[in-house]
Amino acid sequence: MSKENEIAAFLEEMIFGGKLGPGMKVPSSYELAERFGTAKETANKALAGLVSRGVLERTHGRGGTRVVSPQPFRGIIGFKLVLLSAGPFCSRIMRGAARAAASRNYGLWYFEFELPEEEHWKKIARSGVKGVLHASSALPGEDFPLPALQILRSEAENRVTSDEIAGGRMAAELFLRNGHRNVAVLHDFPDDTAGTRIEGFAGAMKEAGLEPRIIRVPPHGEMNPGAVCEELRLLRREVTGLFCYSDAVALQMLIYLQSRGIRVPEDLSICGYGNMRDMPHIFPLTTVEQFPENLGFFACNKLIDIIEGKTELPVRFTVPVELINPRATMGPVPPPAKEDPRGLRGPAGPRS
Repeated sequence: MSKENEIAAFLEEMIFGGKLGPGMKVPSSYELAERFGTAKETANKALAGLVSRGVLERTHGRGGTRVVSPQPFRGIIGFKLVLLSAGPFCSRIMRGAARAAASRNYGLWYFEFELPEEEHWKKIARSGVKGVLHASSALPGEDFPLPALQILRSEAENRVTSDEIAGGRMAAELFLRNGHRNVAVLHDFPDDTAGTRIEGFAGAMKEAGLEPRIIRVPPHGEMNPGAVCEELRLLRREVTGLFCYSDAVALQMLIYLQSRGIRVPEDLSICGYGNMRDMPHIFPLTTVEQFPENLGFFACNKLIDIIEGKTELPVRFTVPVELINPRATMGPVPPPAKEDPRGLRGPAGPRS
């Protein structure tokens, strides 16, 4: 993150966290520059950005720059999302969206996913919101009267998505650099793999002349790691790496493998996806960071731009991803082990 963005995020946290109230003076550009170890011009740019978004206002004379006094909401943004059942990732998307809405003086109204979806979209259309963000749901009908922007998935006309294909390629290239040729993909997402991290991973492996085996597993809350290991055994080849569709799948496999005496990454390498925030407290994990707060923040800003007529349609924005902790659960292919009829590496294979 640049120094300009760091300063802006710091001030937003102070303002939206209640430490700097309406009408209060914010630190000067000199004070901010000294605090963040940067030039006064950089601090000025951060302040100017918040002024242009209506969060701060400059006053004449010695008044300095102050927090804008409350004004009525310009409108309410709807957010249709599976949050209560989807865990922290979706809540982080919503947090980013809430910050963007607040910075532009919009409210955010959360709509938990409901079935049937057609009726739910009608309910949202009648709610009085100005536009809708949505994730992990069907698209609204063609007659939906409000601007709508999808997060995560790429089939909508207007969308903000994570760079899934690039993330999958990053993971595959890491396996390849470490000498892995037999990698299985554990896929717990119910839809097609087109446009996803699985497509990116498989594409990079195929370019290297390899064909990864995709193993579909139940959603992570219902997955049986022992059954996955049995599926790997049936491959009748020595699997040296696992690419997991999510960190949740990777965590279950890590715990199971540890209980069976199989070391990660010494005997088997694993890469997750998503960078679950609580993961490092359990096991450090090689994974791909999707920056969900960024997804929510950019998506909400783009939707407000649509509502206010400040952008041309369609809106298609991709948030870059980053591979992190490349050596945590990823290592080079170990020397050939004695043949294990159960298909997993390890000094003695899994114990029954």
